[in-house]
Amino acid sequence: MATRHVDHAQELQVHSADGTRLHVEVRGPADGPTVVLSHCWSTSLASWGPVVRRLDENLRVVLYDQRGHGRSQTPLTRAGYGTGKLADDLCAVLEATVPEGEKVLVAGHSMGGMTIMASAPRAVFRDRVAAVLLTNTGCTDLARRSTAIPLPGPLGTLGSRIFLTAPLPLGPANPVSARIFKYLVMGGGADKTTRRLCARLVHDCGGVPRGEWGRILTTLDLDDSVRRITAPTIVVGGTEDKLTPLWHARHIGDLVQNLEEVREIPGLGHMGPLEVPEVLAELVDKLVVAHVAPRSS
Repeated sequence: MATRHVDHAQELQVHSADGTRLHVEVRGPADGPTVVLSHCWSTSLASWGPVVRRLDENLRVVLYDQRGHGRSQTPLTRAGYGTGKLADDLCAVLEATVPEGEKVLVAGHSMGGMTIMASAPRAVFRDRVAAVLLTNTGCTDLARRSTAIPLPGPLGTLGSRIFLTAPLPLGPANPVSARIFKYLVMGGGADKTTRRLCARLVHDCGGVPRGEWGRILTTLDLDDSVRRITAPTIVVGGTEDKLTPLWHARHIGDLVQNLEEVREIPGLGHMGPLEVPEVLAELVDKLVVAHVAPRSS
C-alpha cells in the first residue's frame, strides 16, 4: 500500500475566480506524474481516499473540496452555485498546482465528473489535461433518468427532484433510514464499513450547499461541453447506480471525441470510489502510464 499518499499532505488554499476559498491537498512525490481528483455531491475529498491508497506511490495526487463541501468555503448566495462556478474552481486548482506546459490526468466522480465536463471548453483545461476518467456521472436529464425513486413517469422524476434539492440529512440516523440510504446510493454488495464511511461523509455536508447543488443538478445540460473533451477518456458506470444509471455512461461515451472505454461494472451503485476503489485505481494508473509524463521538476 502506498503510504506516502496517506501519511502527509501539503495543504493549500486556492481562490477561485469569484474569491471563493478552496481547500486543496497535494500528496506524493513532487516530480511524479500528476492526478487531480474531483469528488461527488454531498461528500468531500476524503471520498477518494480508498482509491488514493491504492494508486502507484510514484504519482503526485491533487485533491480538493468542492465549494460548499469539506473545508472549502460555502457560497453566501445562490450566485455562488452553478456549473460555471465548478469549472472556475477546477481551473483555479489546475492553475495553482500544474505549471504551464505540463499535463495531468483529471478524474471526477458524480458532481466531480460534471465539474470536469463543464470545464472542457476552458483554455486552462485544454492546456493542462492529458487524460480524463469519469465515474458514476451524467451530463443531462438527471432527474428523469434516475431510478432512485421507484415511481412511474412524472412521479418518479418529481421524487428525484425532491431528493436532490431537499436540504436535509441524508445519512442514516436509524436502522430504517440506513436501509433507505443504502438503497439510494450503493450497490447491494456494499459492505458495512463502506456504508458507514459513505454515511459519515454525507452527514458532514451542510444542508444548504447540498440543496443548492442539488438544484443545479436538476437542470444540468452539459452535452455541448462534453463534446469539447478531446483528451483520451474512460467512462465508468454501474449496473446498480440509481442516481446516474448506465444510460449516462453510454451517452457520455457517445459524445466525447477520444473515448478509450466505457467500463460497465456489475453490482456497482453510485459510489464508485468507495465501492470499487481497486478498479478506479487501476484505470487511473492505466491512463497515466499511457498519456501523462512525469513532471519536469
